[in-house]
Amino acid sequence: MNLCTLLTVILLALQDNSAGSPTAPSQTDAGLADSVKSTARQTWSLRYQFHPGQQLRYQSLQQMTLEAQVGENHRVDVSQVRQVRRYGVSETNGDLTKLSMQFEDVWMQRQVDEEPAVEFRSSMKANEVPEVFKNVAHSLRGAAPVFRVTALGRSVTGTSDSVQPSSADAPAAPAAAPVRDASADPGSFLMLLPETETAVGGTWKEEFQVQVRGGENLQLPVQILRTYRLEAVENGIARVTFRSSVRTPLRGTVIRSQLIQATPSGSFLLDISRGQMVRREFRWNETVIGALGPESILSSHGTQTDELLQAVAEPAAN
Repeated sequence: MNLCTLLTVILLALQDNSAGSPTAPSQTDAGLADSVKSTARQTWSLRYQFHPGQQLRYQSLQQMTLEAQVGENHRVDVSQVRQVRRYGVSETNGDLTKLSMQFEDVWMQRQVDEEPAVEFRSSMKANEVPEVFKNVAHSLRGAAPVFRVTALGRSVTGTSDSVQPSSADAPAAPAAAPVRDASADPGSFLMLLPETETAVGGTWKEEFQVQVRGGENLQLPVQILRTYRLEAVENGIARVTFRSSVRTPLRGTVIRSQLIQATPSGSFLLDISRGQMVRREFRWNETVIGALGPESILSSHGTQTDELLQAVAEPAAN
């Protein structure tokens, strides 16, 4: 047998052995696959947790730009807000928690076109407050709003201590979204959580109302639909994204322009074991054509972030 024939016989034998004895997956690959499947099957119960005497402090940073173009005229209005809010838990009763909200510090700035920026601080005396911020200063002097929420983050309407959940918080029909009135939700800092245990990729929805001006002395309710999705759970932190849309059929660009900041998208992080939202982000980017008349464009874009702060108050700096 010559050398070429011998090599051919050896190669054929190796091919036969390879075909008859496929290589088994390694233990590492098998373990990784099992881990991925286990994570995909796992579900989480997402709930807020409160206890009497608890203090939650959030710092909110917002920057918003509103641009208006009417023919050749162009106007840019840029506003910035930094505020620290403190939420105090006064009592819990089953699934209901009673909280009050107070502003620790508020700083605002507004600039129109190339004009000098105007600033406001909540520490200003009454005679120091710029005219454009008079209403803001007045509202901050009011009593701290008190409201009630459930472990899912739903606001509960009512004024008495024995308040019952509104019809919006009653069990909804399958595939229906709970409805709440945004005007009865004074300063809530919570996003809605799912009623049932949820796996990564799971979604849930809610609806809420906002009021728009339909004419002189006429207010119209508009339904906003918000859809949530559990994107991931890492190191005990759930990351949820959300998007918003207008559900009510709208007629007229004037009404649509009032909703230009009503449908943000964004995300939030929930510490599952502590039952606390540790971060939230809103993003706006909307444009309405014809809102200010023919050949007009109105657009709004910006962001807002809310961060959970440490319990001990720290002075805020510009």
